[in-house]
Amino acid sequence: MSLTIQQIVLDAKNLALKLKDSNLVADNLISQGQTIHRQMDIMKQYADDINDLNDSAGHRPHNALIASIQQENRHLRDLQQENRELRAALEEQQSALELIMSKYRQQISKLVIDSHMNLPSMYNQRYSEVIVDQAFKIQEMAAVMGKVAEVDEIESARIEEQFRSLSTENQGLRNLLEISKKNGSLGLVLDINESTA
Repeated sequence: MSLTIQQIVLDAKNLALKLKDSNLVADNLISQGQTIHRQMDIMKQYADDINDLNDSAGHRPHNALIASIQQENRHLRDLQQENRELRAALEEQQSALELIMSKYRQQISKLVIDSHMNLPSMYNQRYSEVIVDQAFKIQEMAAVMGKVAEVDEIESARIEEQFRSLSTENQGLRNLLEISKKNGSLGLVLDINESTA
């Protein structure tokens, strides 16, 4: 019986170590999410700067505008891919955490049952306090993980909306360029801009 309790305690310690590792991975994911958020802010500032430059330099050729938009689209797709990878890693982390929690609950339940049957009440009370403390910490960690997932989903939706907006704008510019080419007004606009420059 003593060997079984020692094994349970050892398993509980191993689960606690795994939980600690999971916390480190979660911290890394949060840090990566913050980095992506900063990158998105930089990209937004970049887009605003590009718009200001385009407004002030209206005689810029359409090809340069299209190339700039295409580069921005590639960058947005890269960020979306990174966001998907981070979300997958977070989901993997959550499933691992759920598995650890399940095993932990099983071991603790078994330990509590065994301790109620075989150990003095003071020993039982100490283990009960440890169990309650661990359960509270696990609930806190689960709440943080849920918040990270929620923030990640909001950020992903914002990125997708920005991508759709830029794609629509890109298509509009392509259509305008195509109309200008068909009507022959592209050369006229460029000649007028060059003569006024």
